[in-house]
Amino acid sequence: MDINALQTLLFVPANRPERFDKALASGADAIIIDLEDAVPAPEKDAACTTLSGWLDKQPANSVLLRINGTGSPWFTQDCSLCRSPAVAAIVVPKAEDPEALKELAHITEKPLLPFIESALALTRLNEIAAASGVARLLFGKLDLALDLGMDYPPPAGEPLDESAFLYARSQLVICSRVHALAAPLDAIYTAIHDAKGLTTYARQGMRLGFGGFLLIHPAQVAPAQQALAPTSAQISWARHILEAEQRVKGAVVAVSGNMVDTPVMARARRIMESASGLLK
Repeated sequence: MDINALQTLLFVPANRPERFDKALASGADAIIIDLEDAVPAPEKDAACTTLSGWLDKQPANSVLLRINGTGSPWFTQDCSLCRSPAVAAIVVPKAEDPEALKELAHITEKPLLPFIESALALTRLNEIAAASGVARLLFGKLDLALDLGMDYPPPAGEPLDESAFLYARSQLVICSRVHALAAPLDAIYTAIHDAKGLTTYARQGMRLGFGGFLLIHPAQVAPAQQALAPTSAQISWARHILEAEQRVKGAVVAVSGNMVDTPVMARARRIMESASGLLK
């Protein structure tokens, strides 16, 4: 599994083993088996035991595992579970301590995907991104909203306003680039069956520079993948840009009244590369 190439990651609760295989067959790039928030405390030990047996039957590097936090009673047993060959990487909740991340990477010898979901994590973002073993950053907006006392999410029926998270999201994108990490993965979209809303939300994340999304239900996989694909308008725009580039051999040119120079041409090539599979 190429951690850097993952775009759609689907959570599945660790206490619902009947869903594991269904999640694997959902079409998501990878699944995250969640031992943390998705599992009530009284069920965590049993979930860990059941999951251990299931992992023993899986191919190498086939799933990701979200463990309980470093200060929890279940951290040690979760670390043992992470040594399974089936575990490709570890999703670390509420990551705030770069030294703890380094130690976890050393103990498990697995790549880490830390969740950035607190004010403290944001202030330590550079140190977290630079910690040995960290492969990619994940954005956790619900816990961040709770930590900051934000009015989010709104009551049912009211529109979601994501503007309050713009600063935090941009910080993850910029910090990932500075530390040569793959583009971060954006937070979940909580409306399970709102395909249109998810598509809009996902495309907003892509405009900011996110490289993929965290999903909470198989019904979200197809809309997320649709959002990741270039639109027909983007493909048409890119073709016009590249046609102009060929005419002027890379010089600055005006297309439809807009200046087009090297970065814009590179963006057009990137769109066409992404669309190549759709155009075959």
